[in-house]
Amino acid sequence: MIKKDIFNKDVKEQFKASAKDRLYRFIMADRTIKGAVVHSTRMVNEMRANHELGPLETLVLGQGYIAASLLCSGLKDKNDRVSMSIQCSGPIKGLDVESNMFGEVRGYLKVPKIEVKHPEKIKYLSTLYGAGFLTIRKYLDNAPTPYSGQVALEHGSIAEDLANYFLISEQIPTGFTLSVFFDDKEDVKGAGGIFLQALPGADPSKVNEAEKMIQNIDSLGELFAKGYTPEEIIHKEFLKLEPQFLNNSRIEFFCRCSKNKMKGYLKTLPKEEKKDMMQNGPFPIEVRCHHCNSVYHFSENDLQVL
Repeated sequence: MIKKDIFNKDVKEQFKASAKDRLYRFIMADRTIKGAVVHSTRMVNEMRANHELGPLETLVLGQGYIAASLLCSGLKDKNDRVSMSIQCSGPIKGLDVESNMFGEVRGYLKVPKIEVKHPEKIKYLSTLYGAGFLTIRKYLDNAPTPYSGQVALEHGSIAEDLANYFLISEQIPTGFTLSVFFDDKEDVKGAGGIFLQALPGADPSKVNEAEKMIQNIDSLGELFAKGYTPEEIIHKEFLKLEPQFLNNSRIEFFCRCSKNKMKGYLKTLPKEEKKDMMQNGPFPIEVRCHHCNSVYHFSENDLQVL
């Protein structure tokens, strides 16, 4: 992966931002509701820089990245990963994101620019999704085949449609909040999300109470921008349910693509296509990873070796 430097080589600022971006797991309501909260400001900003996104695209894909980081909170084995795909008829067209057990998140919008006439006048993202489907795929080490489930988009909100997916596909009451906060200059100053899920035997009244609590959190991203920590927010907002933190782990915009892997892709191209590239170029040949937008260059000599 070729990651753009958003810190202008300021290593101290880079480490400070990296230390804040974490996924925290917790349990509450007498251990009958599990949850996760993620601080992901650096992840969303690096995603924005690499994919060269405007504010609207950053908001949409940023919510997708935050959702993916929360979805990986339950993965256990080193090769486990989960993907979320949205296909829709509206201007967004869709997105694909995925995360793994190591907290590495990557993904992309189906269109690099969401075509709307007056983006500043948009009040609800639901108007940009239209009809479509949300698909979750889990690739688990201990499963012979990937697990896949799909629901129709009913809300035009990643958080609400994800909750609906778990209720319909897995029959588990679940709640999400996904937040990206911009300042007046349209820079991302805070980003993060919360995931709650009822465990077997959970009291329905406690589940309803937790759902109301998560809905009453106005802007998690803004709270992070103001300096509040994930622990402070969870303890304050869910005080009555007595949350207890279990552990925390890394979360990062990261893709395992490389020039060697792209070279392997070029080797698989048909002979005629490789011959055409050798004859017509133009050199250097560019190969782009759609997951992270890294670009790898191959010279004429590189292709001759292939």
